[in-house]
Amino acid sequence: MHTRASAIALFLLLLIPARAAGQPAPVFTAEDMLAVRTFAGGQPIAPSSTGRWVAYVLTDQDDEWNVQEGRPTGYVHVQTLGGAPPAAPRALTTAAAHSAFPVWSPDGRRLAFIREENGQGRAVIWEADRDETMPIGDTFTERLSLAPQWHPSGKTLIVAAALPDPPVQPYRVRSIKSSDARVPGDQPFTNPSQATLVSIDVSTGVSTTLTPDPIVLRSFQVSPTGSHIMYVAPAPETLGLIGKEQNDTFVLPVGVAGGAPPAARKLSERTRFSWSPDGRQLVFVRGGRLMVLPADGTGEPKPWLDALNLPVGEPVWSPDLARFATLVADPTVTDPELEPVKAGMYTTAQPFMDLYLVEADGSSKNLTSGFADQVSTPAWSPDGVALFFRAVDNVTYDETVYRYTMADQKLEPLIRGPESYSRLHPIAGGVIVAVEDATRPTDLWIVGADGQRTRMTTLNPQLARFTFSKPELFYFHSADGDRLGALLYKPVGLRPKDKVPVITWVYEKMTPARHRFNARDQVFISHGYAMLMPNVKVRVGQTADSFEKCVVPAVNAVRQMDFANGKFGLWGHSFGAYATSNLITRTDIFAAAVSGATPPELFRNWASGRDRDSRNIETGQARMGGSPFEFPERYFSQSAFFHLDKVNTPVLILHGEKDLTILFGEGEMMFYALRQLGKIAELVAYAHGDHSLSRHSRQDALDANRRILEWFDRYLKAGPGSRTQ
Repeated sequence: MHTRASAIALFLLLLIPARAAGQPAPVFTAEDMLAVRTFAGGQPIAPSSTGRWVAYVLTDQDDEWNVQEGRPTGYVHVQTLGGAPPAAPRALTTAAAHSAFPVWSPDGRRLAFIREENGQGRAVIWEADRDETMPIGDTFTERLSLAPQWHPSGKTLIVAAALPDPPVQPYRVRSIKSSDARVPGDQPFTNPSQATLVSIDVSTGVSTTLTPDPIVLRSFQVSPTGSHIMYVAPAPETLGLIGKEQNDTFVLPVGVAGGAPPAARKLSERTRFSWSPDGRQLVFVRGGRLMVLPADGTGEPKPWLDALNLPVGEPVWSPDLARFATLVADPTVTDPELEPVKAGMYTTAQPFMDLYLVEADGSSKNLTSGFADQVSTPAWSPDGVALFFRAVDNVTYDETVYRYTMADQKLEPLIRGPESYSRLHPIAGGVIVAVEDATRPTDLWIVGADGQRTRMTTLNPQLARFTFSKPELFYFHSADGDRLGALLYKPVGLRPKDKVPVITWVYEKMTPARHRFNARDQVFISHGYAMLMPNVKVRVGQTADSFEKCVVPAVNAVRQMDFANGKFGLWGHSFGAYATSNLITRTDIFAAAVSGATPPELFRNWASGRDRDSRNIETGQARMGGSPFEFPERYFSQSAFFHLDKVNTPVLILHGEKDLTILFGEGEMMFYALRQLGKIAELVAYAHGDHSLSRHSRQDALDANRRILEWFDRYLKAGPGSRTQ
């Protein structure tokens, strides 16, 4: 009887998965996409110096403001380190009381953050040992954009208190001169917001203004001694000049008792400064040489060490001040999928870096001399016995976190795999790192010295019921003969006999996103679409040509794989929409296209009333290489508008009426031309939409995704047949 019962139980266990497998998989929707929780911006992860706590900021998924928002609202959470399993996180604010910018006191026992509610903010101190919170200082009437910083004494908190922007003055008549430094169209892209630096006594709550006059503040940094604050502000004569704004660095003495606040000293160098670890010097790089100045900014710069001849980057000092790590460009490694950099021209190419260790006597060691990976984010362990850094393989895009130990001079991988790692946060015995991959959004993990992982957060338990698609990496050859990579997502559970439509998403180089979770793409894959994302090698003066020479061969390569139903869609936004609008004038291989925030031609765009557009088209992403007066034929051939009579592809055009990046009139221009030509086109205008179409609007985000899905369903899923070139 026992044997028979066991057999029946085993049969039932086997039967349950079989029945479950026969059930349709849940479809991941746009609503599900908007519910994915992430870490919020603005210094979101902060371990304490004691090694006991970590603080981080999570987005508020119920706040509609956070739709497409770069710096979303959220809540500061704290979580103890150590223990198995890790303790559950706690939110220090809830509901309408948002919080941001967690920063630990030097002793690691108090956490400062900014509490935001009803449009006002307040600095708050959380005492970890007593589990108590206390607001300090005055109320801020504007949202802060920079994290506060502790004075090294732990007695005061330095805050950049934002001031309201001056009201825009209405006018009935306006005169603009060609000699004006800035034209009105560029005003929305300047950041003239001002702030004052304020010191708040954490015991008494008394606020002291450190800068009597408002500053257009870009960043600030308190010195390790607390005697000075270094801050960066744009030079007044260049403020808001698109492509020409230059930043000045100022040094402000603090802690001077009595009298008026001391004046800040402007440094003569226009470069990136940092503090030496002891706070006695300002450090900067000039022509690859490490230079120093006294902390007050006086005197002439001099080399940090005459014996150091290595062309260094910014130093990352060890805790014992005995050495620093620095990234140095390695010119022997380049990316063959990107056009070589031309002087003064926009490029997505970044130099490949080697990581050097520089000792106090100027001697140096290249820790990554045999690497072809892209190396970044060096960070020291709290005790200075180990150096961590991140490396990305430029072929597989797999990532590795390495550890170099000082005692035995041993370099070894700590973790690696087909996943993506964020900035490293070393703690005693390992690192805290945010990890994601193609099928899982970001969560926090502790990685120990032995490489063992301990999961700290599970931000999206609701996603467990979905099965997401992982991209395949394949290669094809462009019409110019370049070997290029592409990502190809197929619907989960695709069987050999199944045939599905393919949506081609275009932008530029897409393969670096191989191990990153993209919720929007998963919506369309979950609805039965494969998605193709080919790399495009954009050549100067041949931007639209480059898309044709790269995208069409990639589509044809997928066609040969024999899983597609013969229907291919094309989709792009902004620069990708420029590509989309041009491609449908050059090929009929696409059964339908979606073009979001499209710029269909370059002449009008170049003269749109904004200097930023002229520069972007000449030497920026559009890469024309010069003005339309220098290259009129180039502007004509690389603009879709003048070739719209060749379009045979139904196209859905989406545009925000408040788009300040690609003006709404561009989308209208393309639509009305297609209408007059008798082409199949539809224009969807979002009255409050900016360049993202749906920023700060859940309704608009759902509407845009629904319309795109319906458009592709109409032309890619209905009926047999395919288009051929």
